[in-house]
Amino acid sequence: MELRHIRYFVALAEELNFRQAAERLHITQPPLSRQIRELEEEIGVTLFHRNKRNVALTDAGKVFLQKAYQILDDVEQAGIITRMSSAGNGAEFHIGFTGSVRDLVPLLRTFRDEHPEVGLFLYPMSSTNQVTALHEKRIDLGFITVPVSSNKIETKPIKTMPFVATFPKHHPLARKDPLYLADLKDEPIIITVKSAGIRFYEAVMDIFRRAGITPSVTIQAYDIQTVLLLVESGMGITLEPAPWMESEGIVRRKLADVSLAITPSVAWHTDNRSETLRQFLAVLDRFAASQETST
Repeated sequence: MELRHIRYFVALAEELNFRQAAERLHITQPPLSRQIRELEEEIGVTLFHRNKRNVALTDAGKVFLQKAYQILDDVEQAGIITRMSSAGNGAEFHIGFTGSVRDLVPLLRTFRDEHPEVGLFLYPMSSTNQVTALHEKRIDLGFITVPVSSNKIETKPIKTMPFVATFPKHHPLARKDPLYLADLKDEPIIITVKSAGIRFYEAVMDIFRRAGITPSVTIQAYDIQTVLLLVESGMGITLEPAPWMESEGIVRRKLADVSLAITPSVAWHTDNRSETLRQFLAVLDRFAASQETST
């Protein structure tokens, strides 16, 4: 199996049309068909159902597509690291995070401005998965929201984040002052699924339960980015910890009768004594201090 087989397979899997996939790859259809047949023969399974009218992935093809994406990502990452190494810049830093990457942008921009030689790799994952990844040394640093009881993981709290109500920009309640939880009782609520973060899900539900309110949860998503996009589109509202960075299209408001907050931490393996980790933690300390000063 060669890399071109993987690239040809992915192109066809995404286009589901031999002519369009061939045009995308800048080849003709016969070589594409031949490469796909060779790949199927080597693997020993049929990856596509195809006839004169339609092309569709088989169940095996769907599984192989996910692996193919991973292979291409690994190749791309290897290329980036190699190019950095050839220029004398071999450092790389792998970061796990929960929530929205948008919240990390100011911090990452500050770090990149000071250390442009470091390659950053970002991995959205739950706090629990981050702790596992830290133990296995697959990431260098995690932004987590759960306590860690392991002598192999070191943690440091970074900022207390009170829960706020988040509305579409022109929602009538976005201008109400003061705002109470009871004001939200008839609003459609959007939240992440429990499996994406049990503690976060339970924290939001508990806010409503303590107030004697049954929230009207109308949409659940697997990540906070999707939740915020749905809120911005006017499909509902959400509760979330107040982030570092504001977003266009949505408005965040404090709730007068809600005092719950979370304190995320950064976490790293105790064996990790790299200079890059030290540099990142130093930037984080200064960035967090500047945020406290500005609030």
